[in-house]
Amino acid sequence: MAYVERILGENERIVHKTHQHLIVLVERVAALLFAVVVFAALGLVLLLSPEGTEGEDIRLIVGLIALGSLILPLFVILRAWLRGLRGRQFLGGVWRAGLAGILILVVALYVLLGPQFRLVGWLSLALAAIPLFDVIRIVADWLNEGYIITNRRVMEIRGIINKHVRDSALEKVNDVELEQSVAGRLLGYGTVQIITGSDIGMNMFRRINNPIRFKREMLNAKERLHVDSDVPERRLDTAPLPSAPVLERNRIPDMLIELAELRQRGILSEEEFQAKKKDLLDRM
Repeated sequence: MAYVERILGENERIVHKTHQHLIVLVERVAALLFAVVVFAALGLVLLLSPEGTEGEDIRLIVGLIALGSLILPLFVILRAWLRGLRGRQFLGGVWRAGLAGILILVVALYVLLGPQFRLVGWLSLALAAIPLFDVIRIVADWLNEGYIITNRRVMEIRGIINKHVRDSALEKVNDVELEQSVAGRLLGYGTVQIITGSDIGMNMFRRINNPIRFKREMLNAKERLHVDSDVPERRLDTAPLPSAPVLERNRIPDMLIELAELRQRGILSEEEFQAKKKDLLDRM
């Protein structure tokens, strides 16, 4: 990620990076890809079918198959409801499937009941381009999503052109929680929840790839951060002190002055003063 390299600080390096699991991408594009296949198949069959009674039979079969294909959009909508999604979350999760279902229903009814079904064939091919472009956009979004751990922070990056970056300093991370369902353990995805001391307080990375390694790398990076921050103090505490002879040589002038005072006060005789003075001068 060239963009990530540009936003790193001085001496900051990437420790680990991942993105959401492939299953997330499959769930997002499954209904859309199904719509592409249905519309493309409808268009090709209607355009290539012969005239007359045989063509009418093909038209009837294709229309019924299109109606039967509505089961997938309905399944996606029902699944989102059973998962407990409501309100905006529900609409955000099912609007693509709902739109695809409505378009398939309209085309299927027109194939069964309307005239000039070859015109419907061209219309179906045109409609296939709409979910196809959405699939391309979703894949591009998925490829540009990133969950990155550096030696200083953990980041979440989204967006193709307009970038959105959210990060938390490792030193503010208080706790890391990992959630994995049975399917997540089998397929290797899970949700990592990062509890920090910031105002936001919590970052949640949903269904990321290999969450166990992500959590381990983040905790290791935090531990290394604490170790590195302690290094200057350790160096200060463990710096070697001047050796005893060096300290003694530095104190010799003061000791000579003290000896002179002791001699003046009569505590030391002249012979004792000269002997100790000579001993101190020999140490210099």
